[in-house]
Amino acid sequence: AAAADPPAPRPGAEDAARFVPEAAAAFRADPTRPPVARRYRVADRPVVRVATPLSLRQMEAIPDRPDRLRFRLVSAPEDGPADGPPAGGPDAVPADRVVAMLVVDRDGGFIESSRLGTQIWILVAGIAGIAASITAFWFILTRLILSPVRKLRETAEAVQAGDLSSRSQIRTGDEFEQLADAFNIMLDRLEQGRGELERINRSLDLKVDELAKANVGLDESNRLKSEFVASVSHELRTPLNSIIGFAELLQELARGDAAADPKRMRYLDNIVTSGRNLLEMINELLDMAKIEAGRMEVSIEPTSVSDLVEGLVRIMGPQAASRRVAVSTDVAPNLPPVETDPGKIQQILYNFLSNAIKFTPAEGAVQVGAERIVGPDRTPAVRLWVRDSGPGIPADMQDVIFEKFRQVDATHTREHAGTGLGLAICRSLAEMLGARVACSSRVGEGATFSVEVPVQWRPEEPPPLMS
Repeated sequence: AAAADPPAPRPGAEDAARFVPEAAAAFRADPTRPPVARRYRVADRPVVRVATPLSLRQMEAIPDRPDRLRFRLVSAPEDGPADGPPAGGPDAVPADRVVAMLVVDRDGGFIESSRLGTQIWILVAGIAGIAASITAFWFILTRLILSPVRKLRETAEAVQAGDLSSRSQIRTGDEFEQLADAFNIMLDRLEQGRGELERINRSLDLKVDELAKANVGLDESNRLKSEFVASVSHELRTPLNSIIGFAELLQELARGDAAADPKRMRYLDNIVTSGRNLLEMINELLDMAKIEAGRMEVSIEPTSVSDLVEGLVRIMGPQAASRRVAVSTDVAPNLPPVETDPGKIQQILYNFLSNAIKFTPAEGAVQVGAERIVGPDRTPAVRLWVRDSGPGIPADMQDVIFEKFRQVDATHTREHAGTGLGLAICRSLAEMLGARVACSSRVGEGATFSVEVPVQWRPEEPPPLMS
């Protein structure tokens, strides 16, 4: 059994002499305790004395032992040894009972040197074990973890540089190999997708070239059409004005002739009316051609809204009187002047008022007004409107009528003639001025056409080529 660490040494031989009785008393109190050891210095020499209890079986294994030593410890009283064997003889003592005590003196210097050597060997073994552990950890970290990660990083950098053919070659038999395989599969799919995109891009490039050529042809055709319409309309308007002028002159001569045939007056009225309608249609075609060709010019200047409304009502007064339609105004006071093109605004209002007079039945009423509002972008604006008491416009047609060649009644048997370009021209002119046209109506309750003009004109900025 291993001995406990000996206590601090006690000087003198007397302490060593008391060791045996104290050890014997300790073994009497607890026969199962381990050996007892103490350190002393005897004759300036370190000594370690160790006492070990011996049972009867252990004593029998010791050769050449005196009989009296065999039973001395057991039969001795607590204060000294006994003079004979225990009562009943040796056979009365159990084999496992402690009957003796073996005391051994060992050289303390040898023990200390042996223990120091053992400690050194343990320290060396510990350092070697730590070094071996660090080496094994470094090997595992470098070869099994960092090396696959480094290979994956090199592959990723190659792919980032544009080399989609690069692949990761990792054969570790663990999760890193599975990760490398998944990475390679992803690169395969990416390369396939890139090839498909290149093929699609080549096809799109061909389509874009074809569309560009087609657009060039369409633009050229549109330009030629607009120029043709503009030139033809201009050439038609000159002789038509002459026809209307001579027809009006014949009307005045017929009115001054008391013996004039009434049929001649009726024929002249038809010529003048048809000529004016045709002139209006030609003017509309000419304006639309100019707008589409980008030749419509805008002249911005401060404009008085009240003067604009009053002048328009005076111009349209005879036409309204001939159809027995009452025209009134409702202009809000203190309206600010607006920065706009007065000719274009007057053309828009003229079209609104002409349609209102044309579609309002006899004895009906038309009202022209203006008011101050706040625009959609929170800027001050002026709203000019024309309200009639005609048949009204269905809700599903209120946006359609601002398209080219679109009318509420587009049949050949319609009551009122026209090309369907008037409102489309109004919307195009309003967009050029930064204004907005609108329509609100209910069937059977008349219609209200309006144009919202900003007080301060701001030129439209072209959209950026790249956004």
